[in-house]
Amino acid sequence: MDNAFSLNTQLLRTQVYEYLREQLKNGNLRPGMFVSINKMVENLGISRTPLRDALLQLQVEGFVTLLPQRGIKINELTPRMIEDIYEVIGALDSRVLISVFDRIGKKELEKMKKVNERMLAAARRKDFYKYWELNSKFHGVYLNLSTNRLILYHLNILRQRLFGFGEISWSSKLVEMNYDEHLKIIALIQKGNAEKAAQYIRDVHVHLPFHPTKGENG
Repeated sequence: MDNAFSLNTQLLRTQVYEYLREQLKNGNLRPGMFVSINKMVENLGISRTPLRDALLQLQVEGFVTLLPQRGIKINELTPRMIEDIYEVIGALDSRVLISVFDRIGKKELEKMKKVNERMLAAARRKDFYKYWELNSKFHGVYLNLSTNRLILYHLNILRQRLFGFGEISWSSKLVEMNYDEHLKIIALIQKGNAEKAAQYIRDVHVHLPFHPTKGENG
């Protein structure tokens, strides 16, 4: 019974999350906008109580804010919040890299190279949602070698906040920089130095030289 309840709750939360993300993707919603719970009930075809439970979880994870008698607000990411999230991502990502380093082989490195090329192609055709998806996939090549489900859970939530619910559109300059840094990460892994590769991810790769939300859209 408990397992069934947990599964249903997870499925509902996923349904609500995917609905919100799709609305963000097609421009119907933007960070800072309000959403009527009645409208969500109608669009999703579910009752208010389980919907509210799912929204409470999304609020805990930082995606939305529940407003009594009004609905929800899609949370905005300030430049400072973006910096903080990247700092945490860098710390967790680099820690996982060290823990799985011995399991990264030629197959993983080749996959990272291919994904990086696909990222660049997606950015050049202005498909930024695909770009963010591939960015997560690039890091996921080695992250998914980890058995630490807790770290992976938090990394996923943080990346979804940036790429799924944030309002980020990088300039061509930053896209090229990200591409080059991915190549650097691959090269450091190939050289077999886990500490240097992890340090590069933590102190360089996730350290933004400017705020991508301010006047750098390209």
